[in-house]
Amino acid sequence: MTLKDAAGKIKGLALRHRELLVKAAVYSGAAGCAALALLFGPTHLIELTETPKFCGLCHSMKPQHQAWEHSAHRTARCVDCHLPNDNPANHYFWKTIDGNKDVFYEFSGLREHDEIKLSAHGHRVLQGNCIRCHEGLVAHIDNKRACIDCHRTVGHKMQGTLETRED
Repeated sequence: MTLKDAAGKIKGLALRHRELLVKAAVYSGAAGCAALALLFGPTHLIELTETPKFCGLCHSMKPQHQAWEHSAHRTARCVDCHLPNDNPANHYFWKTIDGNKDVFYEFSGLREHDEIKLSAHGHRVLQGNCIRCHEGLVAHIDNKRACIDCHRTVGHKMQGTLETRED
């Protein structure tokens, strides 16, 4: 089969399935526009999705939100700890990824609230944000261990058990 024959077959297939391709294009375009509106849309929408109240709306986040309300970090927003804050592009890139992942798990029923755990990336982000906010304090201590190794209950008290490791 020649390249010309293959191109002809693809064109014929596309013509036969034109309606399906048009629908796919329309849905893809709508999804793309919705994504752009959410990413670059009204400022108040972006601000709303960065509030602890918004994060606490999901069933799976209610225990974490309630614990946070009584924690030492209750004046910090969820995104202050759980999203990179080194630059806006990185912040919104990970906000999109993590937000979509959270929505997927919330509505798919594939994970219960007691299964929420920080990923390796989440641990790095959290550690970076601890250091960024508490720079003066951590400058005087050994930083070989992650802050939450000792301070596990600071943000979400009584969430999980304290883990210790031998060095």
